[in-house]
Amino acid sequence: MKNDYLANQASKDEAQEYQELMDKLTLLQEDAKSEKDKLVQQALENDKKAKALNKYQQMVRNVMNANKMAKSKIINRDDLIKDQDVEIADQEVEIKDLNQDIQHKQQLIAQGEKQIADTEQALQRRMNELRYAYKQNKLNKSKFEQQMAAAKADANSKINGLSNANAQYQAQLQEANDQLGQTQSDLSKTKGMLAQKEGEARGLQGQLGEAKGQLGKTQSELASTRGALSQTSGQLAAAQGELGQAKGQLGNLKGQLGNLQGQVGNLKGQLNATEGQLAQARAEIEARKAVATEISKGFAKAGIKAEIDGQTGDVVLDFGQQYFDSDSDRLKREMKGVIEKAMPIYSRSLFGNPKISDKVSAVEIVGFASPTYQGRFIDPNSSKPGDKEALKYNMDLSYRRAKSIFNYMLDEDNVRFEHQKQLMGLMKVSGRSFLEVMKVQNRGVATAAEFCKQNDCKKAQRVIIRFSMDQKK
Repeated sequence: MKNDYLANQASKDEAQEYQELMDKLTLLQEDAKSEKDKLVQQALENDKKAKALNKYQQMVRNVMNANKMAKSKIINRDDLIKDQDVEIADQEVEIKDLNQDIQHKQQLIAQGEKQIADTEQALQRRMNELRYAYKQNKLNKSKFEQQMAAAKADANSKINGLSNANAQYQAQLQEANDQLGQTQSDLSKTKGMLAQKEGEARGLQGQLGEAKGQLGKTQSELASTRGALSQTSGQLAAAQGELGQAKGQLGNLKGQLGNLQGQVGNLKGQLNATEGQLAQARAEIEARKAVATEISKGFAKAGIKAEIDGQTGDVVLDFGQQYFDSDSDRLKREMKGVIEKAMPIYSRSLFGNPKISDKVSAVEIVGFASPTYQGRFIDPNSSKPGDKEALKYNMDLSYRRAKSIFNYMLDEDNVRFEHQKQLMGLMKVSGRSFLEVMKVQNRGVATAAEFCKQNDCKKAQRVIIRFSMDQKK
């Protein structure tokens, strides 16, 4: 449905915007994965270098301990190096913990990306369903606009909640990055102190010149070990610099992703609200179909002729040839008989079903009148004062005809049936003239009689009974 909508219904700008968003999300995901793999590789290399450093330090301590004559001068330097090694190890553990926290935040972001993708798919389905319902006239324009307004209001409320949650994640991530930067700074200082102590230790080599004969082999091994240690320290510092740069790039990517999450959050809120409205609309459609089916069965059994809309439940009463007389709102005997037989069935179909009766909010009687006045056809598009006056008269006549039916039903001496009081309490009356139901074939005729020969004027006098439902109940 999403692909069909993008291919056949979406505007060019909308389709392009969607494609750009998808491409950007894919690119961000690939960049994030690449940065993650790079950081993992660097962490492994740093761990190896740290292990090598510890190994070399142990070798130095073994050599220094073996040299009995230099022990008194080297022991203090050796203790300092050992303490700094412990401090470095603690700082590296702290860095590892911070990296794990950052990875956890990245996982939350990845989960958000999946939710974004799912939301976009659900949004496309919801938008297609709502547009389809509107195009099929299952929702009128007023209801459609009301539902969209409610969707926007609910969306704004949910957006604020999502924005606050995203802000908290970003604050936590920034705090972790700040702490990582401080720990790395402390580690660099410790490495500097270690390098300084190593320099002092190398100074002691000059003082041990007299012991070259005895410690020649030991000094050679110590020099080799210290060279490897110095190289490892430089490599570790370079790796930490690259790590800091990668974290900065990751922060930029997270900022871009946050913007995209905000945009998709709006769509997600709208989707949730619209899905609820669609469910309500579907429930109302099914309820109306059930009522229409019940009315049709009851009318057929009673032999009542009527046009019943199977989707909305609107009923157009068929009075045969006994409609209102011209310019009259008086009910004929035959019309009263149709009303007396039809309304008990109609009322029972609405209020006899407890699943529907409590949702009915109004029942409307709509009256109509033919487009004739004082023996001639009235063009509704005419701006002549006389024609405007005729339209006003016909509109008033439409209302009076609907009201005459209401008055007859209101008097229990005329008609008495189950749920009558419940029906009358929700009933209202309106007039629609002829403009809603009649398609005029020829407007150029002179007299009303000639006009009615070409157009069925009696159909313009029809009476429609329709009900409204409250979706909130």
